[in-house]
Amino acid sequence: MLKQGEMIVYKCRGMFQVKEVGKLNFSYIDRKKDYYTLHSVEDDKETVYVPADAQDSLRKPMSREEAMELVQHAADAEVLWVSNEKLREQEYKHCVDSYKPEEWIRILKTLYLRSKKRGSVTSMDKKYQQVTERALYSELAYALGIPVSQVEKVLWGHEK
Repeated sequence: MLKQGEMIVYKCRGMFQVKEVGKLNFSYIDRKKDYYTLHSVEDDKETVYVPADAQDSLRKPMSREEAMELVQHAADAEVLWVSNEKLREQEYKHCVDSYKPEEWIRILKTLYLRSKKRGSVTSMDKKYQQVTERALYSELAYALGIPVSQVEKVLWGHEK
């Protein structure tokens, strides 16, 4: 069970802090269950309520050492070359839903190389780039103790 004040990664939505743990008084939820009230580190207006028994959508953030190792090996990440658009989206979704930073790196590396090769970005690619960057950059910023705006340069050696 998480404790109030703890920092966690919620799905692929980035860093959140546990603000409260307990029952909620909303008409559309099970009032017998305990819930985590989570506040986004990136967006003060974003609050999420997660059943305390939904542990598969929450995880501890990576440590500074794990973040440094991820950054050091980002260039070595395997690319997801799938020529079929529908299959590519399934592969992106699978990687995003894994909630693993290593998989998010694979998506981003693939998207950067695809856009460089094509000279443009598809709307699907843009969607997955935004989702993945938000999740990964939020967690890396937290783990490395740097602003989110500096993560891209640290990770890839350049800024947008």
